[in-house]
Amino acid sequence: MSRIMGEKRRVVVTGLGMATPLGLSVSESWDKALKGISGIRSLRYPAAEKSPVQAVGEVSEDDWDQIAGRFPDEAVVHGERRTLFALWAARSALDDSAFAVSKADPGRCGVMLAAGAPINRLEDINPWINPEGGFDYPRFGREYTQLHRESIMRNNTHRPSVLVAAHCGLGGPNGTISSACASATQALGLAFRNIQRGESDMMLAGGADSMINPVGLIFFVLLGAANTTRENPSGACRPFDRKRAGLVMGEGAGAVVLEEESHARKRGARIYAEVVGYGSSMDAHQVTAPDPKGVGAARSMAAAVSDAGMDPGEIDYINAHGTGTKLNDMAETLAIRNTFGEQADRLVVNSSKPLTGHLLAASGGPEFVFTTLSVHQDRVHPTLNLTNPDRKCDLDYVSEGQRSLSVGAAISNSFGFGGQNASILIKKYQS
Repeated sequence: MSRIMGEKRRVVVTGLGMATPLGLSVSESWDKALKGISGIRSLRYPAAEKSPVQAVGEVSEDDWDQIAGRFPDEAVVHGERRTLFALWAARSALDDSAFAVSKADPGRCGVMLAAGAPINRLEDINPWINPEGGFDYPRFGREYTQLHRESIMRNNTHRPSVLVAAHCGLGGPNGTISSACASATQALGLAFRNIQRGESDMMLAGGADSMINPVGLIFFVLLGAANTTRENPSGACRPFDRKRAGLVMGEGAGAVVLEEESHARKRGARIYAEVVGYGSSMDAHQVTAPDPKGVGAARSMAAAVSDAGMDPGEIDYINAHGTGTKLNDMAETLAIRNTFGEQADRLVVNSSKPLTGHLLAASGGPEFVFTTLSVHQDRVHPTLNLTNPDRKCDLDYVSEGQRSLSVGAAISNSFGFGGQNASILIKKYQS
């Protein structure tokens, strides 16, 4: 029997990297998360006072300058924020893993990244509007080189995964996942499957996104999902709270090195945890709202538990999707109860989004990093801003500060617009 068709190979996490509003260092970001320090601030965009959205999770200007300084050529030629975030997080994860690509078979080392849609810039439309109000296609064809380098017309969705592979010398499988807010967790799950089946020895996986621009911001306002409060930005994102008022957009990236266990042990790698299960599902309900009973989300979690060959009672902690919207938080709570039954009351559940904002396609990347660290260190960060409990959201959401507990196994959830669901299961590594 071939290696691909034979026994499933074990997959471990050996490197962590991120770039978020909390900072560029995993250790710094984790410390802030445990202390309940939010990276959500007031919008700095030009003419921001006119925006209905005021609270956002932006990567700081100093951190952006540091990223651009590390990748000067890419910053000059490409300059797009999600691509530079991806490069930083990926390189950081590789450095953390001490994985020497030059000593490995590059054809068995790949990339699976999530990426949001490139930026739609109003500045790239308005100059070519003709006097009749239409778009002047012939003139645009002659002058398209004047487009801003961040424009969607210059950036394909797969640009981050391609540049990461080129920069790091990873010549194996390469893929881009773009399925709304479930994207990064799906990318992680597919990378896990790739190694498990024997197709690769190492995969760099995660996601990057940035929609903090006029078109990106107004998109969620029009959907009725955005938080438009103008007071106390760090308190705007309130998952599972009775006064939750919509998602707060963030930006950034999270990436990890996933590696076949014997390959990692042979080179003496530090192993944070083991990935053991992955599940994905579709609500098939409504594009802009989750199934109110959480049926699809429950199916995703149950599939991850089953894939791991575990019992629901073995799960200790869930890093929830937890967006702070009225519909998502209630549906996710129901999904957890439907999946875990009487075991749900002993579960510890939190949301990372009050710390970073909702990183959209990238959200599952940093959340996977935090979940891995919880399994590795037996510590769980708090869910910020949960001060008015909602009777319909009745789980243990770690609302009173970080908690120390034995985390033998944990699930990270990501549920996207359109009804796409993904859950990935991590447990303590035992040789």
